[in-house]
Amino acid sequence: MDSPGLPDPIFAREGARWRPHPEAGGPFGGLHGGAISGLIVAEMERQAREHGLGSMLSASVLLLRPAPPALLETRSELLRKGGRTGALETVLLADGKLIAKGMASCISPQPVANTPAEPTLLCDPSSLPPWPLKPRFRQSTLFDALDLRVDREGMKWGRLLRPLVPFDHAFASVFAIADNAPPFSLRDHRHALSGYTFPNVDLSVHASRPVAGGWIGVKARSDWRPEGMGLTDGELYDERGRLGHVCQTIVLVPQA
Repeated sequence: MDSPGLPDPIFAREGARWRPHPEAGGPFGGLHGGAISGLIVAEMERQAREHGLGSMLSASVLLLRPAPPALLETRSELLRKGGRTGALETVLLADGKLIAKGMASCISPQPVANTPAEPTLLCDPSSLPPWPLKPRFRQSTLFDALDLRVDREGMKWGRLLRPLVPFDHAFASVFAIADNAPPFSLRDHRHALSGYTFPNVDLSVHASRPVAGGWIGVKARSDWRPEGMGLTDGELYDERGRLGHVCQTIVLVPQA
């Protein structure tokens, strides 16, 4: 259900379509991959609730082409509803053209005894200082909608300053933060950014439990190769402790 009283969402519903707010923008034109993947995952979360699929614990989004700052359409399909597991697929279109495609899996909880104790939270994210290297651009981007902090170990923490969509979307919020793992891992080493952009062609998140709270921590690492390709991955944390893992396939593109 929609959540009244919140700031305007990054994507507003207009009938069966979505209108992006300027803060859905990306740094190089078009919409930010974290915003696009977040919208797709948010819609799958909504579908999962409607179908009673349990908790969404993994999702992967394939970014097929740049998303324009225009009306967008999502189409979803229930792939499976089993005893404890379920699967969904959602595609994103602009003017009838396929922009991105996501798939997600869900699990219904069932108590199990004698599982290992969960690691505790490393810090209180709200008490951390702002990340001083937060990217800024002339145009509005998703970074303007993110509160980004950094802890003593250099791990970046983020939360959304405005919701992605006008309904609950805890797992989608992870995508909006975790898509920034490449700049999280490299911006502290400016030489690594010189002369290149680094778009990701996909984004996958796997979690061991439902998300707790609004803060997401990303301990990111980039592994890039001279063939112009690479991988960025990272451990994910939330307000309870360790949450899961994020992974992105990267294309290195020389700047014009």
